Amino acid sequence: MIAQLGDEIADAQFYRVATAATAAAAASLSAALSAAATPTTAMLALQFAGSVAPLSLAVAADPRHGPLLSWMAQQGATLGPVVLGKSRCGAGYGAFASRDVAEGELLASLPSAACLSLYTALGDEEVGEALGTLVAKGQGGATVALAGIMAKEWLCAGEGGLRGPYLAMLPWDAAWPPEGEQEQEHVLWWSEKQVDDLDGSPAYADACDIRDEVNVAAKVIKSLIGASVRKAYREREDKAIWDQFKADDDIDRAVRGAFVSILTRAFAQEEQGDEEVRLVPLLDMLQHADDPNIRHVAEVDEATGAQRVVVTARRAIAADEELLNCYGELDDAKFLTRFGFVPGKANGEYIASLQKGKLPFGFKLY
Repeated sequence: MIAQLGDEIADAQFYRVATAATAAAAASLSAALSAAATPTTAMLALQFAGSVAPLSLAVAADPRHGPLLSWMAQQGATLGPVVLGKSRCGAGYGAFASRDVAEGELLASLPSAACLSLYTALGDEEVGEALGTLVAKGQGGATVALAGIMAKEWLCAGEGGLRGPYLAMLPWDAAWPPEGEQEQEHVLWWSEKQVDDLDGSPAYADACDIRDEVNVAAKVIKSLIGASVRKAYREREDKAIWDQFKADDDIDRAVRGAFVSILTRAFAQEEQGDEEVRLVPLLDMLQHADDPNIRHVAEVDEATGAQRVVVTARRAIAADEELLNCYGELDDAKFLTRFGFVPGKANGEYIASLQKGKLPFGFKLY
């Protein structure tokens, strides 16, 4: 099943990208965010090659945006006319055009090295070799390895780690973040009762398979990263001695959260036949549309060989229009179990529709 998940993620014609401003501008934004007592919009004037490009960032009262933008700037990302704010098309945040955008105009550009991918997992000094052995066995090993490195980095270093500001934006569990809102739903966080409500639909078997496979993956990952996590807990000043004894439980939760992020946010890019799946910061919050208005491709610098993910306007986009991408052509059941929502329907409405015609007490017609 994990192998199937990896294939389906790669087949989805969707690859997300992240961007940010210059380091100085992002630092100014962080200061503005810290000083803001209420939700606000920070207006920055960015200096690019002698010209001034106005940037409007809707901070939407989320304290994680400032550190994220500062981190993105350090990675060499650039941002076009893009605004962050509460989505009008789905749950959580989204991205918007800050002005009228012409077809083909650059919206965002990010070095591939700033993304989370299999190469991130294989390059880890402590567990990279073990994760590589797991990948070599096939059967979804690459997906498990990616989940493993995400869980390890988050538990070992948290928001202060190498990719901490980005990892802090991910939905680690249904209650994260404590001071913000992420509004992500997923069958991996559901109770058994909620899953049973899907019984009789194609979504039921899929949800059960995903949950079972992630439980198995968590055991494998625990054996690979457990020692590193406990060592980090001993060294971290914000961890008490008893935290070491609940490290296994923390790994279980972190692996589940990592898989939620992989299922909902990691995709292959549109062109060039590259099937590697990655998580790309910031603009992985783009909402879904059957008719997307952005395009995302990988471009290679001929001089350095470095790859960047580039996002451009697929068509003309009006000011304040939400930037949308396509998550793939899937049926409602697959959308629910993979992404946690059903396009055009509330989850409760969809699940209630599955109850129609059911017999009481679990009886079935054959």
